Amino acid sequence: MKRLLAAAAILLAVTPSAQAEPTVERIDFEVTRGGDPLGWHRLRIERDGDRARVEIMIDFELKFGPIALYRYTHRNRTLIEDGKVVSIETRTNDDGDYFAVLARQDDAGRGDGTLSLLGVDGRIKVPADIFPSDYWRYATVRQGRLLDTQKGIIREVEMAAVAGREGCYDMTGELTMQLCYDADKRWVGGSFDGRGKEVLYTRRPVPSDAPWNFSLEDVPPGEPASRYVTVAQNEQR
Repeated sequence: MKRLLAAAAILLAVTPSAQAEPTVERIDFEVTRGGDPLGWHRLRIERDGDRARVEIMIDFELKFGPIALYRYTHRNRTLIEDGKVVSIETRTNDDGDYFAVLARQDDAGRGDGTLSLLGVDGRIKVPADIFPSDYWRYATVRQGRLLDTQKGIIREVEMAAVAGREGCYDMTGELTMQLCYDADKRWVGGSFDGRGKEVLYTRRPVPSDAPWNFSLEDVPPGEPASRYVTVAQNEQR
């Protein structure tokens, strides 16, 4: 009997603990400019242990009556593991200007903690623990550099708490935006200047059955912002 109990104890000691089920979070922002509808900024974050798969869809259209004055479409897929970027793939059409970005840890990158980033200025190496400019993680407010996910370049920024607005921070430098987080450190709002008018992010509830139809192919073609854009798109999965 003692031998049986000892064997059971050993088995329990070496059996891995049950893993938590993956979780999915949706974040939807209704976006206005000067009080007028502009569009939506949506995120889907799937967490599985120390891995997070993030997909982002941004669709803006500024209209004057039936006439579209400005359109912006952005799709972003990012994989993060142990707080480091494993890969990023983005495509953007900024009113006709087309961007594509690719960042990956290859075998060498996993060894030295760097990321191969291909953006509008070509291919560079950056630290894999750099934060992308997707803002959903509260620790963004402690960063001095961000990876611009539209252009694939590094941006120097400064963060400062907004007086009288708990959880809100002004980001200045090469990227400018006010970011707001709640007591649970969830991204809940933001704003920036959109050519003289305030562009305001208002978080909206997401219906439990809301569909998620993400595809990089949803970004319409446009004039490539540089010769590296086509290279990045061709190398995307």
